[in-house]
Amino acid sequence: MENTNLNPFFVAAGFILRCLVPLLIMLGVSYLLKRFGLISSPPEPPPDKDNGNNDGDNQHPNNGEGGLAHV
Repeated sequence: MENTNLNPFFVAAGFILRCLVPLLIMLGVSYLLKRFGLISSPPEPPPDKDNGNNDGDNQHPNNGEGGLAHV
């Protein structure tokens, strides 16, 4: 392969065009959707955290770490 000398300015400009511009576009679209009310905040979790799978035995209490998947 040929050895090409790339100017660091062009490398930085390519990074900005390829990575940061699409990221800014996605964040802008998300902001506009939320501002226009098309995206709402998630509902509050129910006060009862029990999902009905423990059958009354409390061998693994939910201490707030790891969620229900680790209970």
